[in-house]
Formats: sequence, C-alpha cells, structure tokens
Amino acid sequence: MPRLPLKYVPSIRFKLMCLVLACILPAALLAALLAALLIGYDYRLSYDNFTHSALATARANAMDVDRELAVVESALVGLSTSPDFTLRDLRAFDAQARQLGARQNIFNLVLEDAGGQQRMNTFRPYGAALPREPDSASLRFMREHDATFISSLFFGPLARRPMVAVGIPLTSRDGAWCALTATIAVERFGAILRQQQYPPHWITSIIDRGGRIVARTADMERFVGTPALPLVRERVRRQQEGAFETETLDGKPILAVMARAPQSGWTVAIGIPLVTLKAEMRHKLWSLVLVTVGLLGAGLLAAWRIGTRIRRAVHGLVAPALALGAGEAVAPAAYGMREADAVGEALARASAMLLKARHQATHDSLTGLANRAMLHDFLVHQLAISQRSGAPLAVLYLDLDRFKAINDTHGHAVGDELLIGAAARLRSQLRKADLAARLGGDEFAVLLADTDAADTARVVSKLSALLAEPYQIQGLRLAAAASIGVALYPAHGDSPAQLLEAADQAMYQAKAARRQAAGHA
Repeated sequence: MPRLPLKYVPSIRFKLMCLVLACILPAALLAALLAALLIGYDYRLSYDNFTHSALATARANAMDVDRELAVVESALVGLSTSPDFTLRDLRAFDAQARQLGARQNIFNLVLEDAGGQQRMNTFRPYGAALPREPDSASLRFMREHDATFISSLFFGPLARRPMVAVGIPLTSRDGAWCALTATIAVERFGAILRQQQYPPHWITSIIDRGGRIVARTADMERFVGTPALPLVRERVRRQQEGAFETETLDGKPILAVMARAPQSGWTVAIGIPLVTLKAEMRHKLWSLVLVTVGLLGAGLLAAWRIGTRIRRAVHGLVAPALALGAGEAVAPAAYGMREADAVGEALARASAMLLKARHQATHDSLTGLANRAMLHDFLVHQLAISQRSGAPLAVLYLDLDRFKAINDTHGHAVGDELLIGAAARLRSQLRKADLAARLGGDEFAVLLADTDAADTARVVSKLSALLAEPYQIQGLRLAAAASIGVALYPAHGDSPAQLLEAADQAMYQAKAARRQAAGHA
C-alpha cells in the first residue's frame, strides 16, 4: 500500500475526537433540537426586555430635557419678580438680566412689548437701538395662549450659531403686557446627553417639534440642525413613544427607541445598532447552547487535551532528532509521557556517543587540541574568508626542542605531560578566532586569523618566551623550547598545503639557526 503524504495522515488527537463523537453524538443531537426551541423563545424574550429598558431610558431623558427647559423658565419667572421691572426705566433690570444670564449660561435675554418692539436685549449694550418684530411667531403664541413658549431649533442671526428660545408672557409693574425671552445654546442639551453615560455604540439625539436634531451624542457639530431620519420624523408626529427597526442614512440597521417630552413636545430618540444588540444578547444564548451541548463539549475537550499532550510529546522529540542528525548536543528532557521520555533519553545517549566520536575524529586525544584533519578544514575555511575580504592570515609551525631526549630519558609518561603542558601554553595565548593543532609527536601548528606580519611577530615572540620557560613535571625541571616557523597569506602561498609547507620549512630554518647560535656559544 503506497504511503500517504504526512499532512493527510490522521493525527492521534483527531482519532480520539472521532471516538468521542461516535459515543455521545446521538444524545447531543436530541439535546440540540430541544435547545433550539428554547433559544428562539429566549431570544424574543430578551429582545423585548431590552427594548422596554431602552424605552424607559428614553422617557427619563425626555423628562431631563423638560427639566432643563423648566430651569430656564423658572429663571425668567424669578427675574420678572424684580422690583426694577418696569418698561419706563429698564437700566437696573437690564443689569439684573445680564447677571442672571451669566449665572444660568443663557446666551441673551430679550424683553419685548405687545407691539414686538424690543425694549431690552442683553446681547447689545443698554440704550442701543433695538429692532421691532410685530409678527414674531413666539410673540403671537404668547399673546394668544398666555403661556410659556418653547421654540424649535433656529439659527441665531446675531450669534451665528444654533439656538433655542424660551419665553414667558408678563405684565410689568406699570401694567403693560410684554414678553421675556431667554436664548440658550444647543450645547446645553449636549451636556445633558453626556451625563447619561450611554454605551459607546448607542447614538442618542434630542429632536425638536419640527423634526430637527438639537443635540446628539456623536458628531454633534455635524448633525445639529439636520432633519432626523424620515421614519423617525413620521413616528414623532404620530405617537408619543415607541420602538421600531429602521436603517440609518448610511444603510446600517438599527433599533430606534423614542419618547416625547410632555411639556416641550421634544423627543429623545436612541439608535442602537442591531448587530451590537444581537451580539449582546448572544452572550446569554450561547450559555444555553453550551449547556445543551455540554456533554459533547466536555468529551471533545478531554479528547483534545489528551491528544494535545500526546502530540506535544511526540513533536517534542522532533527537535532532538533533528539536532542528533545535525551532530548537535541533545540534552535529556521531560515530555510528559513515559514512552516519549524513554525515547528522549535514548536520543541524548546517542547524541553523547556521536559527539564523543566526532570529537575524537577531529581532536588530538592527548592534548585536546585540533588534529591535522580539523586544521586542514579550518584553514580552508579561513582562506576562503581571506580571499573574499583581503584579510591577512598567518600559519605557525612549532617543534619542541629536546623532546625526543626527554621522552627517551624520563619515559613516555613524562613526555606526554610535557606535550599537554605545551598545548595548554599555546591555547592560553590564542584568541577564539585562532586555532591550535597537534600534528603528531612534538609538532604543533597554529592558525592566526586576520593577523598581519607585525602582529604575527608579536605572537611568535610571546609563544617563544612562554614555551622556553621550564616545566615542573613529576619533580623534574625540564626545558623544551620551541622552534617556530611562520608562513603568511598571500605572501607564502594561497592553499593549505603551500602555507603548511612554507611554515614547516621556516621552522627547520629557525631550528638550524638556533643550533648554529648554540654551537657558536
């Protein structure tokens, strides 16, 4: 049978989940059918309860609008009780009106007589010429009904901004009929909405009797003065309050809840995105779904967790196996499964054996320095780097003087300790980028990366002095200085063989020179 690609082979976790499904799926299907009926009923009940709650909020906000307008009306009534209120001398009354406007955040106050002639306007200096508006709608309403007048939104010609007016009919102390009107900015109603702390996705608007937006929780400057949605305006005209689904001007479905204020006739409308509304309700519905499929979910979750642990344990062995194949060290680890732990320990033991064999293949067993094969590979690598970058390179060839005599006289054990000591002295003077190798017997080689002739000479001087110092071995004081030959890249060659040969020849020349110097001495 041909082997399937690995990605198509079912996992342990998948097979465990199939087993759970086969055991409990029939019972879960029956429970899901019953739950579907309960979900539909619960959804409608939650929707109705939410709508009633939002409608109660709209009613309360509509009362807040009436209260705010009543505050302005009360301020006007209080001002009208001033002893200075007479149409013949308004200077003191004008000063009181200006103080009231500052305290109550009123834009300006206007006093008009029955003919529409303004007698006082706090927006203008006292005594300035004031206009006459005999056919003013507000004045006509107050004359005919003798009642408080609350305007719709209008654009103040003097203030050049959206405004709302509240006026009351009065009789001055000298018996003349007049009207006292306060003009307030729409930001006052925006403050009412900001105090409510609606959910961030709710959009609430205050709409005047003409269907225009007076204040809004979002983008107020953009929408103030614009008509409300056509369906909202129609509902405002036909009913006191209600809830219905509609769409915003950009086509987004919403639940619109509205309530009309009894005194002003203004309306508070709340728009709630249906997507958000249904999302909020799903929290409760999903809890019912989870109860319905709880048995299935618990079984699948248990299978998933067990399968995940098995999968994690098996996959945890992948990295050590790849590291073993790459010749890297593998440390023992716990994988949460006895079988996986046993395989992991076997991989760690195999890694240790391979690393040991690899070290023995590339290092000298006595001194721990690199052997000839490793030196050759490292030299090839460094030459490639130098050829690309133009960096210098130096190869040293070392031979210990008098080693054969010491080895023959005092034995191989002393000779081995001498070699180990010499290797340690070599290693102590090298950088991490350099490499020291034992070529055999008492011959060593050193590769100095990125080192020019001057630096090489300094290293040779240090090594010569250090290797010439006596060795204390088994109570013996032994001297075995070193003859050192130097080959530089590219002056003496551009291949490992050429450089090693040049360094070897230089070493023999140095040894001959030392012997000649000793003979003359």
